[in-house]
Amino acid sequence: MTKYEVISSDIRKKIHNGTFPVNTQLPTEPELGEQYGVSRITVKKAIDQLVSEGLVIKRRGSGTFVKGLSEQEGGLTSQSNGLFNTLDKSKIKSEVLLFEIIPAQDLIAGKLNIQPDDFVYHIIRYRHGDDNWRTLDFCYMPILLIPGLKKEHLYHSIYEYIEHQLGFRIQSAHRIITATRPDQYDRQYLGLTDTDPVLCIEQVGYLDSGVPFEYSTQHHIGDHYEFKTVSLR
Repeated sequence: MTKYEVISSDIRKKIHNGTFPVNTQLPTEPELGEQYGVSRITVKKAIDQLVSEGLVIKRRGSGTFVKGLSEQEGGLTSQSNGLFNTLDKSKIKSEVLLFEIIPAQDLIAGKLNIQPDDFVYHIIRYRHGDDNWRTLDFCYMPILLIPGLKKEHLYHSIYEYIEHQLGFRIQSAHRIITATRPDQYDRQYLGLTDTDPVLCIEQVGYLDSGVPFEYSTQHHIGDHYEFKTVSLR
């Protein structure tokens, strides 16, 4: 990683583990430059990266602060609070629709903090369970970070492979929830028409090191779910 990526990764980790709690002011750019032994320009690039991820906010004349829940766009939530964990995992079935290795396009590379054309897994799964619960999962993961992933792992929990076999710890996820129109997969597997709403959850998952390991979007039938949140001040 470049110097600014190392710095942003370290600050991200400290935000996730509570070293920098919500609404805490970060050290100034000169202070961070001295701490990491880099120029102010390098520090600025690191902070700008965290701003773009929605983790910190710059307040003119005051400094840079860790975002509170009321300021989050999509929120920073524990990975253990994912939608799948509200269901009996033993009753969730997965069908692998696509599993391939491709070079990362600019959008994917930016989300995963890797270089364009670095290789990533491209995974599409149809997952379903009791009470007509259905979802489509579109996922990208960097091969260099998550080696050895095989098709057999995709029929179960990829997260369990990452934590139990690779020994990583999944820390958090940055999510954005939007409504969108159905694509060809939604029409075929979720049984939607062109005018039906799709609940789209875009997610970047982070390890406890602060490194992003997953960029994914999950498609749910729009009128089967409701989103509840609490904003604190």
